[in-house]
Amino acid sequence: MNVTSGRTSAGVIHIWVYGEIDMATVDDVQQAVNEAVSADGVRDVVVDLAEVTFCDSSGLAAFDEGYCAAASRGIRLRIANPQPGVRRILEIVGLWDTLKAQ
Repeated sequence: MNVTSGRTSAGVIHIWVYGEIDMATVDDVQQAVNEAVSADGVRDVVVDLAEVTFCDSSGLAAFDEGYCAAASRGIRLRIANPQPGVRRILEIVGLWDTLKAQ
């Protein structure tokens, strides 16, 4: 699994995740999200899951915790481009409507 990120001048941080998110890899995702929502001048964090083929409950928990941390700072955390299987998991647990990118 690989995680990269970049910031726009408009206060948006994009995080791109590649591979599988599970117990063995979730720390990298969680760290990237935590760093993004803790950065000064950020208004939105977008996590792009286009290249994520699997996400287990540890990944879902990381997104839920990231959402709560972001909301407490007035930042919006969004999920973009999940593959159908990952999106379905987000829908089943009720995170998709909260986190989907518009």
